[in-house]
Amino acid sequence: MGVAERARTDVRAPEVEWSPAEIGELGEAVSRAPSVHNSRPWSLTLHQRTAVLREDPARRMQHDQEGRDQRISCGAAVMNLVLAVRSLGWSAQVELGASGGLVSAAVNAGEPADPSPREATWAREIPERRSHREPFSGKPVPELLREKIWDAAAGARGGGRWINSDAEAAEVAGMLSRSATAFQADAGYTRELAVWVTPEGTRLRTESEGLDGLAAAGLTAVTTRVPDEPVLARLLREEAVLLVGTRGDRAIDHLRAGQAVERAWLEATGSGLSVSMMTQPLHVPEVRTGLAERLGTSLIPQAIMRFGYPKGF
Repeated sequence: MGVAERARTDVRAPEVEWSPAEIGELGEAVSRAPSVHNSRPWSLTLHQRTAVLREDPARRMQHDQEGRDQRISCGAAVMNLVLAVRSLGWSAQVELGASGGLVSAAVNAGEPADPSPREATWAREIPERRSHREPFSGKPVPELLREKIWDAAAGARGGGRWINSDAEAAEVAGMLSRSATAFQADAGYTRELAVWVTPEGTRLRTESEGLDGLAAAGLTAVTTRVPDEPVLARLLREEAVLLVGTRGDRAIDHLRAGQAVERAWLEATGSGLSVSMMTQPLHVPEVRTGLAERLGTSLIPQAIMRFGYPKGF
């Protein structure tokens, strides 16, 4: 039985509904999750003490034909939903599901239970989380903070892998350069960026124009000026770059990757770091498999995250 079916047919659930205040907080938390081009490709249904988030296939973009970015976005939204339930003072039982390539999650509010200190901190940072595609200040991220971010991303079916050495940076730079070349030859992707319309009805500008450094390699179109491989390798050494991956590569694994991304992002935000995420390079299959092989990791790459201090920090 799928998530949506179970939530709808559980006749034993108590006849207690979410309060208007709870409904507002849950909806606000979900709406603030990072999503591909701010598309918010999900729907949220609240019934009794269950919140069900479902992937919306109508929001899928042409460049995301496999739906990876969309499912990662949904995973981040699920993480925010869980944190919102916990911050309201309830335990949260989570059931992830996938059917027909579409993911869903049911979050059930159980007994009253205070959030852990870490959960409370993450929940407070949801409104503060931003995507920072500009270059960082150059101040290194302390090792202890890197460990906390890695721990936040860790899960039973996946986790994170820092880019640590000059050799690794050179390998990743080569993969990013290969991906950028492929996307610069894809005029259709550029057209899609230019015409995409957000839920608010605002035309999305071509985000890739004017980007510098690693961000340019992470969102590349025809007009993007991508640094050459030695420069990319230097930036990878100077910044804190985390590869987020999963043990499997099914739809539900992409959902889990989104949860890991959001936990790491909120952990970093609470420590004063700026963050951005790249998934475009991993749309190229040989880049995805090549990164895993050359970094010697069993994780299947799902997202690349950049962490650093903003300029002027």
